Amino acid sequence: MRALAINKLINEASSIFLKHEEDILSGKFDKDLLSLSTYANHLEEIGKQTREAVFQHRDVVSIQIAGYEVLGKLFAEFVNAVLHNSKKGNLVYHMLPKEYNNPNSDEDTYNKILKVTDYISGMTDSYATSLFQQFSGISLG
Repeated sequence: MRALAINKLINEASSIFLKHEEDILSGKFDKDLLSLSTYANHLEEIGKQTREAVFQHRDVVSIQIAGYEVLGKLFAEFVNAVLHNSKKGNLVYHMLPKEYNNPNSDEDTYNKILKVTDYISGMTDSYATSLFQQFSGISLG
């Protein structure tokens, strides 16, 4: 049943695309392709139920909240380390890879923060979590 439903949607999406191809390719088409589908109401209901059952599920939301804590702490610790001179900050500063820290740099504040942001945004979830645990004293490496 699922394969049949997906096949119908693919065929309908293809048909809608071909019907509006000129507007799509010229950048004039600004709608969700399947919003023009005969199944638009069904898809909207599926989306609503999916949001409620999956994306807003307590377990998923708790992981997202934890992610804010992890990223927030890492960002604060690294920014503090690159902008301020303190004992802990100096230690945290040495945790930055060489391409993100340059003690002799005359960079302005914006670029220092940008490097920290670049470093953190490139972290995997597991690495960020591990580093957060180390900084928090939960894990010692």
